[in-house]
Amino acid sequence: MAERPTEMDDFLCEPRMARIATVKSNGTVHVVPVVYIFNTEDGSFFVSTGSNSLTVRNLRKNPSITICVDDDEHPFRAVIVEGEPEISEPLGTDHEGLKRLIDHFYRPGMWAEWEKSPSAEKNRVRLILKPRSWKWWNQRLETKGCVRIG
Repeated sequence: MAERPTEMDDFLCEPRMARIATVKSNGTVHVVPVVYIFNTEDGSFFVSTGSNSLTVRNLRKNPSITICVDDDEHPFRAVIVEGEPEISEPLGTDHEGLKRLIDHFYRPGMWAEWEKSPSAEKNRVRLILKPRSWKWWNQRLETKGCVRIG
């Protein structure tokens, strides 16, 4: 069995926007930008989203998800992963998980401002994706690859 690639871990741990894609009931693709945390220990992605968001509704009907993380500075780097995420039960506002994301993506201390926003009051779920498929490239290091796990 192939092991997950680790050469892009540093890139994935940087605070970046990701795009997640799910399939809507009419068969078209729904893509939304999100902040995430990458766990180097198990290669998983953590995302927090509204429990009744279109993303979650789509995943309940078709559990496949694609996450794309890239940058817009030449030479380019990107990682595209696919799999079926674990979806938690609704967690209320889940300020614990949300604070982790805000501190990682924005800056420590930003939570005090963000906590007052309407987004902080949404009923949330956690998505945890351990990808089964990885595709990546790093033009800075002239590396690329593709691997299927499992």
